[in-house]
Amino acid sequence: MGTIVLKHVPEDRVNGREIVDTGVLMMGLEGDNVHCGVCGREMMHDVPIRTMKVNLVYRCAGCDSLNELPPDA
Repeated sequence: MGTIVLKHVPEDRVNGREIVDTGVLMMGLEGDNVHCGVCGREMMHDVPIRTMKVNLVYRCAGCDSLNELPPDA
């Protein structure tokens, strides 16, 4: 599909949302390739992140930063 660069979220802006640790790489069957908004590391491959109905925060295993889907994605 496409490439999405996530937006960095400061820890004080998580606001009780669930934090998902993507591990080495989260794999899907069809979707987008998703990269960390801080270090650029690929966090998810072929994951349909745009159609997910939950507002999650994703932890990068490379730099330990928190990220969210940007509103314009």
